Amino acid sequence: MSRLTYITMLLAAPLAALHAADLSGVTVRLDGYEGPATVVAQLVEPFKMRITVNPANETKPLVIRVELPGSGPRVWPAADVEVRDSQGKALMVRRAGIEWSKLLIPVPAVAGDCFVRAVQPSGGKPSLPSEKERVLVDGATGLRLGIAKWHDGRKAALSIRFDDSHPSHLTKAMPILREYGFRGTFMINPGVSEPGSRRRSNFESHQAEWQAAARQGDHELANHSAHHRGAVGDENMEAEIGAAAQAIWKLTPGKSQLMALNLGGGTWWETTRTLRYYLDKYHQFDASQNSTGMDDSHGNRVASFRRLLEQHLERGLWYRVHYHSIGDGAGSSEANFRAALDVAKEHSSKLWVAGMADIHKYQSERNASKLKLQQSDSKRLTFEFICQTDAALFDQPLTLEVTHPQSLDASRLKVKNAQGDIIPLRAAQLEGASTLRFDVAPRNAVYSIEMTP
Repeated sequence: MSRLTYITMLLAAPLAALHAADLSGVTVRLDGYEGPATVVAQLVEPFKMRITVNPANETKPLVIRVELPGSGPRVWPAADVEVRDSQGKALMVRRAGIEWSKLLIPVPAVAGDCFVRAVQPSGGKPSLPSEKERVLVDGATGLRLGIAKWHDGRKAALSIRFDDSHPSHLTKAMPILREYGFRGTFMINPGVSEPGSRRRSNFESHQAEWQAAARQGDHELANHSAHHRGAVGDENMEAEIGAAAQAIWKLTPGKSQLMALNLGGGTWWETTRTLRYYLDKYHQFDASQNSTGMDDSHGNRVASFRRLLEQHLERGLWYRVHYHSIGDGAGSSEANFRAALDVAKEHSSKLWVAGMADIHKYQSERNASKLKLQQSDSKRLTFEFICQTDAALFDQPLTLEVTHPQSLDASRLKVKNAQGDIIPLRAAQLEGASTLRFDVAPRNAVYSIEMTP
């Protein structure tokens, strides 16, 4: 008998309609094993899989490797996945820090089942407005109002991330970014030295400088775990994520607690809980995927950056890049770092360069927002802006765009909030049409657009 037997994963279709070789993008096998034991996988409902272990005459513990599709139409929500035994007890699962869709499940060499499943997030998934609800066209005034895809109507967004709280982030990356007027995201490891360890973290050695950078506030801090060493067990994992989050909140008092989380390459994490549990508890969002590494060791980084940035601009997407150390003999030379920033600067009129949390907030807020006409006539349009995000965490202003007929003198238009305060307007062009832009807080509110004499 072969060491691995695959069985059809049952989708929402009759068994007879399926083919035994079709695993819908999921792979299941015994990890690093050459003995007689086998596993069988079966999808019993969408995002719930039964794995049956047949140990044969094996007596040593086994490890089941499960790889879930991370993209495409059959992608699993990896942050929501947990594993339980047939009695419903949560099992410990081991994952790499930036590959949460790949699971290693230790099990005893006994016959039995376990279940890999995606858990519905607490409160369920909200019903979001459609794209059509983010546009308001009014016949009475001839105005078209919409929520810009990106801040200030930019075509795409760029985040520039730096990992591991390296000293060069303070001496090189931050000052250079300031020269260009760009905002960076700095993934820090703010854990204190541990008893019995001679290892002193880069953050701890330069804590005063990091505190000063946090006070200056022109860059963004994010969670790279307390010590960048992974975790064994729920308690240890909670400490690594929670302690880092709390340290950053302490550095940035009075600001939104929402931040990016990246558990780090080369680390391993063992927990019975879903990643969503930690994300929700500590107001984090997963920032581990879809980022271009910019270290010189990858080769041709500046050329690759230019090509990929232009692709993201063409498609109107968020482009993520990340660095480690900056400088001579470091992950990226200062010359190459500046060359990439020069490329970004070339596209500055179309590109929003911002922190990862800023971009995540804007994207989430826009997806949760809509415009609703209240009333209008030839001289005034009143509308309601509705946003479903949590006001305590989501505070990135959204850009609204008003397109008006060419015959209308734009200087006659005034936008006011419900209190009668005038909202500043910026003139622009949108697909060749005269446009006015203004920013609003992501809160439910009523605004009016008036045509003055």
